[in-house]
Amino acid sequence: MTSLQQAFVPLASALPKPGLIALLMLVCFAVLLGLPVAARRGVLHIPGYIGLAMFTFVIALVFGRLAGVQKITGSPLGIFLSILFFVLISVSVGSILAIIFFRPPPEP
Repeated sequence: MTSLQQAFVPLASALPKPGLIALLMLVCFAVLLGLPVAARRGVLHIPGYIGLAMFTFVIALVFGRLAGVQKITGSPLGIFLSILFFVLISVSVGSILAIIFFRPPPEP
């Protein structure tokens, strides 16, 4: 094995698993599309979607910052915080889309 190949061995072991990435993408897309569908049915009101978007965005930024701390990066806790970051960002974007597709419930 050459020295160049030896330099890339730790990098290859640090790459994420494709199954984990695919599962994370599916969960994020499901959340991203589920919130506008719920808004179309009038499940929650507009202030609720605005509050959900702001709350999840702030919490996602905190978790993203924590996942980047040097002692946490690459550990199981860091990976969990990174996954939580992506899911919370998709909830935030989904809430913004839900405001666009919101349909008020019919008056009785």
